[in-house]
Amino acid sequence: MKKAITLIELIFTIVIIAAVFTTIPKIIYVSNKSLEFSRKEDSIFNMMSKMMDISLKEYDENNTEYDDILLVNNPPQNLALDCNSSSGYRVGGFSGSRNCLNGIEESNVPSNSSGEYDYIEGYNGYTDTLNNGHTTYTLKIDVNYSNEWSGGNYDYDNQELSFNFASTSDDKKNIKRINVSVKDSSGNIISSLSYYSANIGHIKINSVQW
Repeated sequence: MKKAITLIELIFTIVIIAAVFTTIPKIIYVSNKSLEFSRKEDSIFNMMSKMMDISLKEYDENNTEYDDILLVNNPPQNLALDCNSSSGYRVGGFSGSRNCLNGIEESNVPSNSSGEYDYIEGYNGYTDTLNNGHTTYTLKIDVNYSNEWSGGNYDYDNQELSFNFASTSDDKKNIKRINVSVKDSSGNIISSLSYYSANIGHIKINSVQW
């Protein structure tokens, strides 16, 4: 009867144990990388879903009741973009098109989320804590007015309209910039996405809103 292991068996055992202990850290590393990728993928999905939701909402709180192009500056300061309360139209507007005949002014952006999510500025300051397994990250939404192109003389055949989308403004403008960002537990931004919405009002054709 065999009562002890041979040297060959001992060597094979040591080799197998060494292989196991060499492989396990690699498996853990790959697993952690997979979880990291899954976390980022999940955060981007949540971010894009929230942005899609916001893009379907009204430009301004007052657009929930009025279809108008809203008054930003009265009298107009940006002659190309501000709707003229005297004529009831923006430059280039015509009878039957989008207008500001009701004289409704644009709303201020609240400093924090108002909890009313049927219009864009209601999302400003919105935060949500999301948990992905053992990882927690925070989704945050900021809404500001974007600086916009302005000038005194307009040649619509040769002049190009351009906007400074990189900047934000505390003053009312005709364009809102919505930024959705996702941060990890250390406050580092994992990903972010921006969307721009314009003060163009609505028009109804056969009772369908456009």
